[in-house]
Amino acid sequence: MKARSWLGLLTFLLVATPALAQQALQPGGGTVRLVLAGAPGSAADAVARVLAEPLAEILGQPVVVENVPGGGGVLGATRVMQSRRDGMTILSAVSGSLIGPMLDSNLPYVIGRDLLPVSQITAAMAVFVVRAGLPVNTLQEFVTRAKSTREPLAFGNYGYGSASHLQGMLLARQLGLDAEPVPFSGTAQFISELIAGRLCCGFIDAGSARDFIRNGQLRPLGVTGPRRIRDLPDVPTLTELGLTSFDPQIWQGVFLPAGTPPAIVAAIGRAMGEAVRRPGPTNLIRGVGYEPVGSSPEEFAAMIAHDAPIWRRIIEDTGVRIR
Repeated sequence: MKARSWLGLLTFLLVATPALAQQALQPGGGTVRLVLAGAPGSAADAVARVLAEPLAEILGQPVVVENVPGGGGVLGATRVMQSRRDGMTILSAVSGSLIGPMLDSNLPYVIGRDLLPVSQITAAMAVFVVRAGLPVNTLQEFVTRAKSTREPLAFGNYGYGSASHLQGMLLARQLGLDAEPVPFSGTAQFISELIAGRLCCGFIDAGSARDFIRNGQLRPLGVTGPRRIRDLPDVPTLTELGLTSFDPQIWQGVFLPAGTPPAIVAAIGRAMGEAVRRPGPTNLIRGVGYEPVGSSPEEFAAMIAHDAPIWRRIIEDTGVRIR
């Protein structure tokens, strides 16, 4: 009897999840706004938009994506923090939203305090690459050549205080190299300058670097993250190569404002997890070089709790600050 009762309860929950999610939100329906703290056209924008339709189906309510770029993600985060605590306004942000407040104490939010983790959508790793014309095939060969030139190395990055900036400075510090960080506002210019030979190296997200690596224009020497990546199985992690603090992921995730009732957080987390695992979103996410996750609020919060002190240590070690 107990076994049949538990089976009946489980069946009910599986069938009723969309209805329960809808009930936890706004009775009578309404439009759920997925606020993307960035401009249209990015990979993060594509991921948010491919999730809108399945999420709407699961929640039983329309879902629209609103791009709110500006202030390094601050405007989008502020929009969500000022919204009602009813689950109808959700923030989609990337891992820079965790790093930013550590660099600049003037930013008006802190992940975990002002914004509650709901679900990690994607995970990605960064690849440390050099231009194909550089006669090195391993990180050790790169270090030997770099030290023999005795000149500052032009490390490209995605902007001051970005993950690629911090990772480049950390790598140079641990390897005893003199680095000259060169910031770019976009991926395309960063990669074109690297291929043209005006940069020596840099950290690029695996999705953006993948095709250039495949056609021989960039050469990977190591990847960040806790494990080797699907698209580059022969490239070792930097941890394997004896370096430390390179295991944090690059991610995209969703958040709700602090004070949102736990039932709503849980409902959005379940719905987002299911949406991410549907074929359309999964295929698009893998197509841009990321991995689909769809974690629970507890799992996403635990990942952030693991990565946050590592990023703080990197910032302390490299001395990068925004004052």
